[in-house]
Amino acid sequence: MKTLLGLSVALLLVPLLGALALGQASSSASASASSDGPMEVTIGTFNFVASDSLALEIVRDENCACMCSPISVIGFHVEDADDTVPVKLLNDAGLPQSIDKWVGMLTLVAPDGTALPPGAYTAVVETSAGTFRAQISIAAAGMTASSWGRVSSSASICGVEIRLYRLLTKETATSISLHVGDTLMIALAGNATTGYAWEQIDSEGETILSPLAGLDYQPESAPAGTVGSGGTFFFRYSAESTGQTNLTFTYRRPWEEGPGADTITFQVTVD
Repeated sequence: MKTLLGLSVALLLVPLLGALALGQASSSASASASSDGPMEVTIGTFNFVASDSLALEIVRDENCACMCSPISVIGFHVEDADDTVPVKLLNDAGLPQSIDKWVGMLTLVAPDGTALPPGAYTAVVETSAGTFRAQISIAAAGMTASSWGRVSSSASICGVEIRLYRLLTKETATSISLHVGDTLMIALAGNATTGYAWEQIDSEGETILSPLAGLDYQPESAPAGTVGSGGTFFFRYSAESTGQTNLTFTYRRPWEEGPGADTITFQVTVD
């Protein structure tokens, strides 16, 4: 009989509130592993509307307690009850990729921009240590994700966890509504090899959003020996209290003064 490293758990994280036609839902997390078997971690269900964007990461604690071998992401896709569902991926990190260098970003539309039908989906991250899943429900037209409550969370085993973020980029919306406890990722395309970098220049609303640590730059996948390819800069936040705040970023070289080559502001409302 397999010796369990940790009991399988099903923890009620946060009720997703809202008197909607779909009824009240809940968000839960489960995690399990055995001495000779893979990790299996699931979070969800989290409610979105078609065209929302989200990001996922697999993160390991610095102080590893068990199953401490290096872990790589070897696959990433979205599926429904029947099959894999093509979606619009927003980055190409190249696989396999070490978990400390991987971020998966997607928009809940087909590659051609067509909205995904309402229903249940699962974002699946396959790794060398096991499978991590985030269960997602896409609402019918006319409903808003904010009506359901939290849409971000995490779950872990042996200090390895899957994290789900709401996502904003220059190509998505420039405003977003969150709930206390949600996590937000800002992803901005740039090219670190030129000396330029995105940096936050507005510290307004620090009591509303708290910065989170994580991978700050992911280069694009490129053939070996390629020089000068671009990538993506990342900023992460946890919604700590209600209110409205602006996050402003500029793209510039750190030794240069004056306005940057580009600037963008995102408006964030936390309920």
